Amino acid sequence: MHDFSRIKKLSNTLASGEGFYISDFSDLFYFSGFSGTYARIIAGGETPLFITDSRYKGVVDKLNLTSAFKVIITKDFKAELPALISSFSKILLTSHTPLLEYIAFQKIGKVLALSDSVSTLRMIKDQQEIETLRRSVAITEAGISHIFRLLREGVSEIALSSEFEAFIRQKGAQSTSFSSIVAFGENSAVPHHQPSSRKLKTGDLVLLDCGAKLDGYCSDLTRMAAFGIIKSSLNAFMVDYNIVSEAKKLACALYLPGTPLKDADLAAREFFKSYNIEGLFTHSLGHGLGLDVHEKPNSRLGETGVFKPGFVLSCEPGIYREGVYGIRIEDDYLVTENGPEKIGHMSDTLTIL
Repeated sequence: MHDFSRIKKLSNTLASGEGFYISDFSDLFYFSGFSGTYARIIAGGETPLFITDSRYKGVVDKLNLTSAFKVIITKDFKAELPALISSFSKILLTSHTPLLEYIAFQKIGKVLALSDSVSTLRMIKDQQEIETLRRSVAITEAGISHIFRLLREGVSEIALSSEFEAFIRQKGAQSTSFSSIVAFGENSAVPHHQPSSRKLKTGDLVLLDCGAKLDGYCSDLTRMAAFGIIKSSLNAFMVDYNIVSEAKKLACALYLPGTPLKDADLAAREFFKSYNIEGLFTHSLGHGLGLDVHEKPNSRLGETGVFKPGFVLSCEPGIYREGVYGIRIEDDYLVTENGPEKIGHMSDTLTIL
């Protein structure tokens, strides 16, 4: 059963005469549980409107949307739009509003304003969302373990990427959260490497950055393995690995209510700076997770705001030695009143094969 109290919370933020227009797929799912290809919501007034076309009448009935919305089955949305918003003097929009629809509102002559109220609501995860994220992480952890068991000389990055997706689907996931990153050796130094035909060789490092999308919610983990690396080379690599591991511990310890979001990112950078390798950390520390794999809030330099209970963010420090190897370790964390809680149970130590 979907939580329809979310649309009530949004409506309660609106002043008299304001309507909130929702068109983004993730936002639509958040408020209604609808995951079809076409719908719109207009919050405000006595009852929020849920607008779709005749293809989805059965879906509307199955979701029991009439218990929370006035359902409009539209035949010509553009022509019907002026009447649908006639009671509102001001329309609030998100930055995801399609340009053509924004222009349509302008032509109608309504006062328009961008609002971040929806993203603000989505930042605080409720218990249902948290439990779904826990299950998503569990499937991802199982997928990582499965892939590491398949590491054999000659297997390709792209084959393992495909295998991860097949495995998590068998475990109940809808899809991957994003295009899985499988990177061998020098390819691991590219933070957003696309899996290729590169084959695994003895002596390679393996980086696996992946996530499962379950019931709409995304996880995002990164783990590394050493495949047949001789002891002398492994010892040298472990110096860097341990530095990244310690940076992660220091940074995620700051996922505390009231702590500025940027401070966790800064802590990782300052730690790398103490080893004169701050320039090798080339991306931000963490991003919010939920219906989108990258959503608010973020932990990065320049970010405003503070950590709050209910936030879920990744923590993923990394260093990248171009043409040699890269190291990234990533887990997902729930911010609680008592501090950060790692979602999941997989160790973040290096897997040695």
